Amino acid sequence: MLIDVKNTMQMIMQIKNLKLFPHLLLLSCLFLAVTAHGRCSRPIQVPVTAYGYSVIVKDKKFSGILPEVLNIIQAKSNCRFEYTLVPKNRQEILFETGQSDLLVGAVKTARRDKLGIFFNLIQLRATLISVNAKHAPIQRATDLYSRSELKLLVVRAYDYGPAYQEIVAEMSQLGRVIVESDAPSVARLMRSNSKYVTIMAPTIFSGIVQIDPALGDIIKKIRYEKLESLQWNESGIYISKTSLSLADQRELKTYFDKYVNLEDVRRAYQKYYPPDVIKIGIRFSDSTR
Repeated sequence: MLIDVKNTMQMIMQIKNLKLFPHLLLLSCLFLAVTAHGRCSRPIQVPVTAYGYSVIVKDKKFSGILPEVLNIIQAKSNCRFEYTLVPKNRQEILFETGQSDLLVGAVKTARRDKLGIFFNLIQLRATLISVNAKHAPIQRATDLYSRSELKLLVVRAYDYGPAYQEIVAEMSQLGRVIVESDAPSVARLMRSNSKYVTIMAPTIFSGIVQIDPALGDIIKKIRYEKLESLQWNESGIYISKTSLSLADQRELKTYFDKYVNLEDVRRAYQKYYPPDVIKIGIRFSDSTR
């Protein structure tokens, strides 16, 4: 419901019955409080992919780190978020074609910057991940290329920046890339074959393994290796420039800036992930905003 504050106040000032004035004054203050928060013109559409603890879907209810962040905004504003569960590749397509309003859990890239306004939550670093590995330590992309027995599993639509894309392209030319539709499929394949490795954020892989009972036996067998060429990336939420009106874009950006802070994000990640996984794969910093 839209409230015309100016006209409401003018009507109150014209009231002749002074006995009613205190009550009407209180009512006007409530009107002002509602309008002060602003509003989104419609429910905000948020397609999500359930992976690890970033997004958890159970009995059609959405929870996890990213919904918790959006819940902060929802509780303090007049914006409402509507979630739909989709595969990762579909999530990207919907955002690219202007059919979704937010792209959550997204690494900042030049391609995505053309489509949306970025709000940073964390810095993350993708690592080389293996299970029950017997190979010597791998520190450089060239080390990976030289280990002809290793195959790289990648998730369609994952993007950790130019260095990641270069590694995937080179391994593809060598005929040693297997593309999967989601991260759980990657983890299940790696459980059965120590010659398979992947590159992704440690928090994603760790979360998948912790949630899936069938993968619990590999938790202590996981090896995370930092590759020199894979640097820290900003990761957060994109606000669509195409599906949302300019007014809604401004409202959402204002709410993110105002209500989401570093400590809320830190607590959300520390709630779900062990310290060693956070240490190798996550950095929290206000300077990235």
